[in-house]
Amino acid sequence: MNGRKFLPTYLLQGSKIQTRVGLLMLLCTWLSNCPIAVTHFLHNTANVPFLTGQIAENLGEEEQLVQGLCALLLGISIYFNDNSLETYLKEKLKQLIEKRIGKENFIEKLGFISKHELYSRASQKPQPNFPSPEYMIFDHEFTKLVKELEGVITKAIYKSSEEDKKEEEVKKTLEQHDNIVTHYKNMIREQDLQLEELKHQVSTLKCQNEQLQTAVTQQASQIQQQKDQYNLLKAQRGKDSQYQGSSSDGFQVNGVQPEEISRLREEIEELKSNQELLQSQLAAKDSLIENLKSSQAASAVHEPSATAASTRDAEQVAELKQTKSVPVQGESEAVTAASTAEVEGRLAALLQETRELKNEIKVLSEERTALKQQLDSSNSTIAILQNEKDKLELEITDSKKEQDDLLVLLADQDQKILSLKKKLKDLGHPIEEEDELESGDQDDEDDENEDGGKDHGLNI
Repeated sequence: MNGRKFLPTYLLQGSKIQTRVGLLMLLCTWLSNCPIAVTHFLHNTANVPFLTGQIAENLGEEEQLVQGLCALLLGISIYFNDNSLETYLKEKLKQLIEKRIGKENFIEKLGFISKHELYSRASQKPQPNFPSPEYMIFDHEFTKLVKELEGVITKAIYKSSEEDKKEEEVKKTLEQHDNIVTHYKNMIREQDLQLEELKHQVSTLKCQNEQLQTAVTQQASQIQQQKDQYNLLKAQRGKDSQYQGSSSDGFQVNGVQPEEISRLREEIEELKSNQELLQSQLAAKDSLIENLKSSQAASAVHEPSATAASTRDAEQVAELKQTKSVPVQGESEAVTAASTAEVEGRLAALLQETRELKNEIKVLSEERTALKQQLDSSNSTIAILQNEKDKLELEITDSKKEQDDLLVLLADQDQKILSLKKKLKDLGHPIEEEDELESGDQDDEDDENEDGGKDHGLNI
C-alpha cells in the first residue's frame, strides 16, 4: 500500500464515523510534541489541502466531530512546525487558513470537539464506561491532550509573525540554556564519578602505604635484631681474643678457662724442673762413665784377673746407658707429649670454632646487606606512593574548585532561565514546571527513538 495516499484514501473511503475519528485521533496523538513527525506529515502535499477542504465545508452534525479533529490536526501541524519546509512555514499555513477557512471559522470548528457529548463523558470518567460500542470514540487521555492543545493552537492562530519570531527566539534561547544546563549536569555527574574513583584509589593507596610501612617496620626490626646479634658475636669474639697464650707457644687459646691455663702452666713448669733434675743426674752419670772408661783403659795392661772386673764394669756401663736412654728420657718426654697434645687439641677446636663464627658473621653481613637493599627499595616505593597521593589530592582540589565554578555558572543559568520564563509568561505562553519539563524531555527522547517506526508505518 502506498503510504502517500494513506490519509485521504481512508478518510474518504471510511464508511463508519468511528473509523475516521479513530484515524484522526491517532494522527493527532502521533504528531503532538514531535516536530519531526509534523515535517514528515507536511512532506505529503495532499494532506494540507485535504484538511483545509474538510474544515471549510459545511457538513451535518455527524461530520462536525470529523471537522473538529481535522482542525486539531492542522493546528498541531502549525504549533509544532519547526519551519524546516519552505512551502509549509507557520506563517504560510496561517495565511492559508485565513484565506480558505477564516480564523473565526477555524476556531469554531476546533471547538466542535470539546462541545461533543461523548467528549464530555470521556473527560469526566478516567475509566472507560460505554453503554454500547457506538459510544466508544474518545478516551480520557485524548481529552486531556485536546484540552491542553486547544488553547495553545488558538493563541498560535491569532499570533502575529513578530510574536512568533520572538517566541521562537525565546524557545531557542531556552533550548540552548537547557542544553547548557544538561551539559554541565552531565559534566558534574562525570566529575562526581571520577572523584569517587579517585577517592577509591586514594583509599587503596593508603592501605598499600600502611602495609608497606608495616613491612618496613618489620624489616627494620629484623635488621635491628641482626645488628644486635652481630654486635653480640663481635663482643664475644673480642672477649675470646683476650685469652691468648704466651708468645712462646705461638698459638691462641680462645675459649680456655683461666684456671685451666694456670694449671697447665704449673704442670709445664713442674715438667721443666723434673727435666732439669734428670738432665743433672744424666750429666753426673756421664761423668761417672767417662771416669770408668779412663780407669778401664789404664788397667787393661795389668794382670788377667782384671778381666772379671772389666766385665763387671762393662755391665755397669750398659746399665747406666740403659738408665740414660730409657728411664730418664722416656718419662719426661711422655708427660710433655701428653700435655702438649691435649693443649694442641683444645687449640685446634678453638680455631675451628673461630672459623665457624667468622663464616656465620659473613652470612649475617650478607643478609644485612640484602635487608638494607630491601629497605632502600621500600623507601623508594613509599616516596613514589607519596608523590602519587599528593598528585591525587591536587587533582581532587582542582575538581572541587571546578565543580564550585560550575555550580556558580548553573546558578547564573537558573536565574537567566527564570527571567526568560517570566518573559514567556508575560507573553502569554504557558510555562510548565520543572518536573513536567523533565518528563516532556523524556517523552521527546522516546518519540525520537520511535521515529524510525513512524517512517515505515506512516510514510506521508
